[in-house]
Amino acid sequence: MANQDIYLKLLTQGLSGGAMRAIGLDAVELAEALPTELPASALRVDTVWRMVDGRIFHLEFQTERESSLERFLDYDTRLARRYHAPVRTVVLYEARVASALDTLDLGTIQYRVENVLLRDFQGETVLEVVANHLAAHAWEPADRMRLALALGMQTEDRRALFGQTLDLIQQVPEPRERELITAAILAVSDRFLTVAETHILAKELSAMPKILDEMKNQGREEGLQQVARAMLADGDSVEKIMRITGLPRKSVEALKAH
Repeated sequence: MANQDIYLKLLTQGLSGGAMRAIGLDAVELAEALPTELPASALRVDTVWRMVDGRIFHLEFQTERESSLERFLDYDTRLARRYHAPVRTVVLYEARVASALDTLDLGTIQYRVENVLLRDFQGETVLEVVANHLAAHAWEPADRMRLALALGMQTEDRRALFGQTLDLIQQVPEPRERELITAAILAVSDRFLTVAETHILAKELSAMPKILDEMKNQGREEGLQQVARAMLADGDSVEKIMRITGLPRKSVEALKAH
């Protein structure tokens, strides 16, 4: 996806400004989203940015424990060669993963990644922090990540947690902040959310015409198809999906056929 993609711009802004301190990551200030296709291969990383300090920030989302870091080493070697800059790699694991490798020892080569285990966070507790900040008019960028990642964390009642997440998003007073939060949630929705949850989020997105229009204008086909799949799974008509996503009938019917 090109750097001019508005969705990626929103995501870049949403994950900056200290937002990632919510999960223990400091000094993450993103300048621009970079292509995820790796040179001279058919491989793709999940997300990659150039940081304000010139380094490359590589973020991977994992729902299962990575058995070896060789794949990430291959990714980062290619990224370093392409951009001639150091690479910082963070691997984000959802709550089902209890531990993960962070070092690959190849003798003279020592490769390391930073792991974030969402298992170490309690979703209800994290959202309580957000609720308190909203009540005290003390919103901070880290609250975006708390809302975006709560459903990948430990929870006693996932359904209630999802409802609380949506409720808190609606309480955020600034429309721009709601856009940044929605972009951040969409970035991980296919990893942490169920089909039903993605559909509900799609309806939340459809209430924000600016994001949807910009996604259409910038050709955010992949994201719009994800919304369409969720709506199809929930039984929505082809016509309704076309109206909300802007996808042509042929594209929606092709998704329905699969």
